[in-house]
Parts: sequence; C-alpha cells; structure tokens
Amino acid sequence: MIRSRSAIAAGAGLVLLLTACSTGGAQGGAADGTLTYALGDEPEQLNPVLVDEHLDPVTEMVFRGLTSHDADNEPVPALAESWKVSDDEKTYTFALRKDATWHDGEPFTAGDVVFTVEGVRDGKLPTSNKFANVEEVEAEDEHTVVIRLSEPTPALLDTLSNGMLPEHLLKEKGLDDPDFGEHPVGTGPFRLDTWKHGEYAKVTAFEDYYGGAPGLDAITIAYVPDAASRLIRLGNGEVDAAYLEPSQVEEAGGIDGVRLETTPTADYRGILFNMADERFEDPAPRRAMNYAIDRDAVIDSVLHGHGRPASGPLDLSPFGTGAADYTHDPDKAAEIMEKAGYEKNGDGIWERDGEPYSFELTTFAEDGVRAAMIEVLATQLREEGFDVTAEPKPRDAVDWAELEGFLIGWGTPYDPDGSLYGPFHSSEALDEGGSNYGGYADDAVDEALDAGRSTNDEDARAEAYADFQEALVDDPPYVFVSYLDAVNAVPEGLDGITERTLAHHGYGFFWNAEEWSYRQ
Repeated sequence: MIRSRSAIAAGAGLVLLLTACSTGGAQGGAADGTLTYALGDEPEQLNPVLVDEHLDPVTEMVFRGLTSHDADNEPVPALAESWKVSDDEKTYTFALRKDATWHDGEPFTAGDVVFTVEGVRDGKLPTSNKFANVEEVEAEDEHTVVIRLSEPTPALLDTLSNGMLPEHLLKEKGLDDPDFGEHPVGTGPFRLDTWKHGEYAKVTAFEDYYGGAPGLDAITIAYVPDAASRLIRLGNGEVDAAYLEPSQVEEAGGIDGVRLETTPTADYRGILFNMADERFEDPAPRRAMNYAIDRDAVIDSVLHGHGRPASGPLDLSPFGTGAADYTHDPDKAAEIMEKAGYEKNGDGIWERDGEPYSFELTTFAEDGVRAAMIEVLATQLREEGFDVTAEPKPRDAVDWAELEGFLIGWGTPYDPDGSLYGPFHSSEALDEGGSNYGGYADDAVDEALDAGRSTNDEDARAEAYADFQEALVDDPPYVFVSYLDAVNAVPEGLDGITERTLAHHGYGFFWNAEEWSYRQ
C-alpha cells in the first residue's frame, strides 16, 4: 500500500478523537475491556426498521428481535423464549421473555411487538422487511403474542429477527421518529452512549441484558470511509480493529498484536442491466457475457484471492443447485451470440442489424473494490467483442432510471425469500417502491418465487428454488461475478468471535459481540 501524504493528513484529523474513545491499539483495549473498530459505512439513522439491506454494527448490538440467528444462520429464540405453529402453518404463538427490559428500564411487552409489526406492515418505510402475509398480530397477554398469516410464510421467523421498537417512546411520534434514530433505545446487550456523525458511535455494556452482561465494557465504531486511513490507524494503534479491503490483507497481517479473521459472505457482485433499455431485452447477450468473463482472474486481481466465483444468488444457500455452469468459455459465448444473429464487425465488436453491442458499466465510485472490478470486467468483455466502457460515478450521481449497466452488490445468508423476492420479482420494481433496481421481469421466475415463499414444506421449497435457478439460466438478470470474503483485523487476545456466513458488506460480524472478551 502507498501511504500518500493526503491519506496521512486525513488520518491525523481523528487522532485526538480516537485517543479519547480508543484504548491505545491492538492490545490496549484489554486493559479496560474496550474495543475500537474502524469501518467505512456510517448509517443515516440507528433504527432497525429503517434499514433495507443490512444492519450496521451499532444497530445490531443495540436492538433485539423476537428471534435471532445462530452460527448456522438458523432462527433461534431471542426476545421470544419459544413459539408454537398451528397445523395449517398460519398461526404462530410466541411466548415472550419476562426478564427483558428496554435500556431506559421499562419492561419489554407484547404491546411492543404488536406496535412494531403493525407499524412496519402498514407504514411506508424504506425496508424490505414488510412482514408479508401478516393479517393480524395480537397480544393475548403481556408476554404472549399471536401472529395470524394469510398463508404459510417460511420467512416469518427470519423477518422477526429485525429489532423490536418501544411503544412507550414511539406511539405518539411514529416508528420513523428522527430523534429516536439519533438516540435509540433497544433491548440488546449494548446501549448507545455517544454518536458523533462522521466520526464515531460508542456503545456501552447493558448490565441488565437478559442474556447476561457482555464480556466487553464498551465498543466504539469509528467511521473511516477511506480504506487506506483505516489501515494506517490500525498500524499506528489508533484503533484496535478494522474492516479491511482485499489489497490490505497482507500488510495488515504483519502488524504486531493483530490477527486476521477471514469470513465467507453471501454478498455477491453482478452486472445488473436496465431492462427498460431495448439493448438488454434479448437474453442471449446476457447469457453470453456470463461465459465471456473470467471470474478467477477478477478474484485474483481485484479480491486478491478473497472470494469465490458466483453462478447465481443461491450458491451459498442450502437451496443452491448449481444450475448455471458459468466457466470462462469464450467459444461458448461466441456460439450464443452467433446463434442469436450477431456477428463481429471490423472492429471485433458484436453487432446485429448494424448496431454494435455497447453499453456503459458503472458503479459507486466511493467503493474502491467495485470501481476496480468494473475496470477489469469491461476489459474482459471488450476482448470478447462487447463494447463496454467502465465509468464509476459518485453515489449521489447514480440515476437508476438512466443507467445502462451497474455492478450491483446483494445477498443475505438467511431464508432465500429475503434475498430473492426483492431484486428479482417483477412486482418489486423500483418505481413501485421495491428493490428490483433493473426492472427485471420473467414469468417463470415470478412463479417460482411465489411458490417458494408460500409453503414451509422443505421439498416443495427446494423444487421451487430449483425452478427459479433454471429460469435464471434461460433469462439471466445479471452477469454473476463473485462472492466476497470479509476480512477483519482484530486484537490477537480477543476471544469469542464465532464464524458464520455474513451478509452484504460483511455485516453481521458483531452478531455475538456480547460473548467477546479479552483473554486473561
């Protein structure tokens, strides 16, 4: 890594700040049971019902849902001690914990659950956790909640892992109260102490947490957008831990007192197309490009080996079938194009009816890994006859209605409905308030996704998601590129970190932070 003067100057701006909220580097936190962790993304608010794709570490530690996820990403009890499901699989009865309290000392009750679920279901909130198919939610008593569904909904337990909100604080203000987003009150193992925008957020141990007091006294999340600055601060001892980019792993591994935690994620990258653009109506070029790219070369050059090839959105899911065999096969790509009526012109570019196949490929310029990835992908595709130009753009300059191709990031390790219905079902189009950013629509895909979300029968769901994957082979929504590994540098003496497949951007690393402690 080249340490430029500008990067060093940027790093110096928070030295005093991090001295105040840190512990003196990779081993310093052990002295007072604190941890300072640097990452790039800062949320706009600390409210779990206003998060669409993933929970940031602070929100994850401050809040709890009725359920949580274990190391295998399976739903397990949290604020609900247990639950019963009716024979028709449309009624769930939850027995709530009697020892759970909000951080302000008020008891957690069934009324909070009714308030949260109804508010999310009926409100116009920017979240994918809509509590689909919930017809009624009722508090039988202070510690019993009944949820009645219009049809079996296998993703319900996953959705209920989303943090519950306190009725006593938000009944008059609404779930999306801006002040609450700044000063959240949850039931999780840590409570928010301080949040200084653009700098850091500090959480402290909640001694009355129903699961027992956490092993660490405090955790500070330092928001450091520049990856080079994060590594500098880690090396200088200004932070104890940090989220790393792939190119930084080797250097970070040489820092005294630091060990690296490399974790698989369900976070994949793929080239999304604007399906409103007539250039992308024909699925043949999309199929061909899936064979034209060299995924291993992308992983080696951009991810420095910290990833794996992607053939679809379910590669890391138990429902994955490997239906798509996307190897690097230029001959097959050419065969698909020729069969669809394309031929190469004098410049070696595929064209049909005199129109060269060309488009602009963009992504968020602030994401260094994605920006580097589209440069490599554009080069590879041009070599195989697709006239692709890489043009990274600032996040606020991306107009989804006007883009041509975009390197998207997506994926969760939980129930497949949560990571498939939004981006691929035609009813979830962006202009309809959904998260289908490219406007992709395929009848066979819709039918399979509807079938997969409406039964708890594992065999029936496996069949539905197998059909879904076969449909994607015929009409691919993306050129699937790679899954990413998450690499975190942590103090060598920090115990309790348990590996599980993480979510988008590697979030979920703090899933069991209450169990972390320093080795004595």
